[in-house]
Amino acid sequence: MLKIENFALTVGQMRLMVIEELLVANGKKVLIFGENEAGKTLFLQAIHSEHSKFAGTIHIQEKPVSYFKKRKNTILLGNEMHLLPNDTLWNNIVLPFEKLSKQQKIRIFEMLKAVELSPRIGTKVKNLSHSACKFIELIRAVVQQPYLILLDDFDHFFDAKKYLKAMDICQFAISSGTSIIATSKNRLEHFDDYYMVHERKVVKV
Repeated sequence: MLKIENFALTVGQMRLMVIEELLVANGKKVLIFGENEAGKTLFLQAIHSEHSKFAGTIHIQEKPVSYFKKRKNTILLGNEMHLLPNDTLWNNIVLPFEKLSKQQKIRIFEMLKAVELSPRIGTKVKNLSHSACKFIELIRAVVQQPYLILLDDFDHFFDAKKYLKAMDICQFAISSGTSIIATSKNRLEHFDDYYMVHERKVVKV
């Protein structure tokens, strides 16, 4: 379980986000939505131990998030691509692994089929669409089976049809016990719990 208590995020003298308590159970999908510049990106970076200027506590399984960052048990997917453009789709997915098990290969092909990318496993990433690249990053994250996958600006990358396919990929993660926290400007469908940033406070809705 992810547990956040008495959290306050500030930039300079400006307070952006306040959370009294936020709980994310294992294998759940949680969406935090609200206007841009509300601090949602910095919030995910704080969970991922990339932003430390906040008050309060963030614990995963009763351990501080820094413990999990060192063990790569949280994966953050943001606006920047982290792919090798001159390498193939397949090689980018398997990049973190020294060797894949048979089950991992099957799982990857199932996810690629779900997003209609299986015929393009040999295509160089630079020749793929932006949404296809985000699918690659998402599939790669899911196969690693982290405790948490953090998805920033989730409504920015996919049209309505591809969004449903992305949620199918998220379901692969959920079935393995991974939890997902996504942020967006607007409320999106198919999440388990919803939080809204309202007047700088994060409230469950």
